[in-house]
Amino acid sequence: MIYQKGHLARPLDAVLSAPSRLAVLRALYRARAPLSGRALARLAGINHQGAATALAGLERLGLVERRPAGRSDQWRLERRRWIMAELLLPLFEREAALADAVAGAVKKALRGKAAAVLIGGAAAKGRLEPGQAFELVAVELPAGRRALGDAVRGLTALFADRWSLKLTVRVLTRREGLRAAALEDLWEILPVEGPPSYFATGTTAQR
Repeated sequence: MIYQKGHLARPLDAVLSAPSRLAVLRALYRARAPLSGRALARLAGINHQGAATALAGLERLGLVERRPAGRSDQWRLERRRWIMAELLLPLFEREAALADAVAGAVKKALRGKAAAVLIGGAAAKGRLEPGQAFELVAVELPAGRRALGDAVRGLTALFADRWSLKLTVRVLTRREGLRAAALEDLWEILPVEGPPSYFATGTTAQR
């Protein structure tokens, strides 16, 4: 049927036609209150003009709502729209769960196999881009590296098969781990329970 073409068949085309629209929607989804255009541009990581253009397009689609507030407008998602409620919000919810799913997989695979596991590289700085390796630093237990090596191989395959992520793991002794934690920007993911970490306060962050 001819009417089953165009926008009815591809409603996401208009939403995802520009990266700036997706960035604006994601920022509004994460916000707990309406945002001004300037605040929204800052959170979305785009310039003010780009945010204004994206908002105008999204407003025409009925996906954002503008409310005057003094000298600037405040923006929020229009959650009642079908595209938003049925398509976009579930996508954003699943997207938001990705980082926790990755961290959970690391914890499940390496708990009991390593004395500590830390995220390093671009991911530790919040700058991981497609194609970049997700870097881990694993500190070995006194028993040695064999069990840890087997677990790392399984985790590497999981990262590739499930998330299309390249995983690299640097295995260190406890002494090497102490030295690395004092020098590098690392984010601690294990241990998550038990005795306090032996890594220096202020050089790592516990989840």
